[in-house]
Amino acid sequence: MADEQTKEKASLKDYSGDEKYNRKSALLTALLKWLECEFFGLFIFLWLLAMTLVLGDAGDFLFGLVGLICNICVLADFGLKEGSRAHVKIVVRGDDVSKNYGLLLGLISSAPSILSYILLLLSYFGVIGSAVLPFKILNCGLWGLINLFVSDMKISNMSPYLLAVFPIIILLYILSVFIAFRLGHKNEDIVTKIVYKKQ
Repeated sequence: MADEQTKEKASLKDYSGDEKYNRKSALLTALLKWLECEFFGLFIFLWLLAMTLVLGDAGDFLFGLVGLICNICVLADFGLKEGSRAHVKIVVRGDDVSKNYGLLLGLISSAPSILSYILLLLSYFGVIGSAVLPFKILNCGLWGLINLFVSDMKISNMSPYLLAVFPIIILLYILSVFIAFRLGHKNEDIVTKIVYKKQ
């Protein structure tokens, strides 16, 4: 076991000047990943807007599904890279980054979506005015999916099923970062595993 760790340490390169895994930078990047998801969401919105006008609910579903997949891929990629960075610091520098640190990163990257959901809840129960428009803007990649539950900007026209579905989406975001971080933390090579499993 010690020989394997020595070989791994020798094979890894640490080009960073940081002695420890930079947790503050990772948390800031996690929050910025939401902006990246929003950018992709806006692109998807403009790309698939015509499709939703032609196909109606089917277009909205496809629009929302593409947005959801893009967001999950962006967040999983982030989690895997951060887990790999943590792994290098653990092996080369002796840092003690927890394999569960990805949970915090997942929560931070999902914070704007969680906030938008809280606004929607307050709006639905009449505490504040209609929050449908800010909710859609803060989740523009899922605009089509949200349209299936509320096609206009009136909270009175919103299906309560959205309140049940959206927490599942948030959970998928958090899990995508958390699981990917753990894979990177353990230095799991997903592609190699898939290839060898098929063989």
